[in-house]
Amino acid sequence: MDVLNYLRDEIKAYFPESSELQLSSAFANQRRFNFYFEIAPQQRFLLYLSWDGDYNRFTFKSLEFSSEEVLRTLAGAYPEKGSRTFNIGKPRSTVSFESKGSGSLSALEFKGVTGFDTAAKEISGRELMECVDPLR
Repeated sequence: MDVLNYLRDEIKAYFPESSELQLSSAFANQRRFNFYFEIAPQQRFLLYLSWDGDYNRFTFKSLEFSSEEVLRTLAGAYPEKGSRTFNIGKPRSTVSFESKGSGSLSALEFKGVTGFDTAAKEISGRELMECVDPLR
């Protein structure tokens, strides 16, 4: 799906040290709608992108963990255990949005610490990253 690749590119551009966490091959035959990204080494924050699977609606969150060590342990378990591994993370900021195609995003809802004009409806990929950036 083009919008997922667009969002991955935006994450990589905004958080150049980021890396997407990958599930093991045991999950290969399951539809995957949740995506996790470490923003940088030695951080206690994780980015979570959820796709509803049927439409172009997404939820993008930054999750906060008690320490970098806890996150590192959970990220190590993720390939074999899946997304439930990160349930102890606390949402810091959340943006629900819809992709209109060609990099055009429409914000539906903002929650938490976003540091962004939440009255805005059209939002760029960079602005989306700014909304969930826990280091801002």
